[in-house]
Amino acid sequence: MLDKEMLDEFVAEMTEINREMSIKISKLIETKMESTTDFESLGQMVDRIYGTAATLGFKHIAEYTLALKEIAYMASDSNNETGKKKTIKMFITYMDLSKRICEVIYDEKNLAELTFMIKQEVSRAELLNRKEFYSVKKKSC
Repeated sequence: MLDKEMLDEFVAEMTEINREMSIKISKLIETKMESTTDFESLGQMVDRIYGTAATLGFKHIAEYTLALKEIAYMASDSNNETGKKKTIKMFITYMDLSKRICEVIYDEKNLAELTFMIKQEVSRAELLNRKEFYSVKKKSC
């Protein structure tokens, strides 16, 4: 079991990144997804969560955020509008799911109940990768 202070820091980090993501996503929507750097920024933000989740041993959260990081970078290197729209939707779903993770992270049993949803989102990200970004090789900066 991780100590409460480490979990508090992780929750604070996720909460702050969600605020930053919300701004980037709004900007992408307003500019009709023209900015590739905003997609890269989303990838960098979720990469911060990935690193912490992996370090703390949250395997499924790490897999999920790694999958999101990869599709964000692929979206930044693609002209596929459908793929970009789906990427934004996946990040909005992530923001909602990460709020739920923050609420239950202190209780391993409740967190385990979210694992199924997290695994589904990883599968959706992998499918998006194959269907919309199959020709894009960029998976990080």
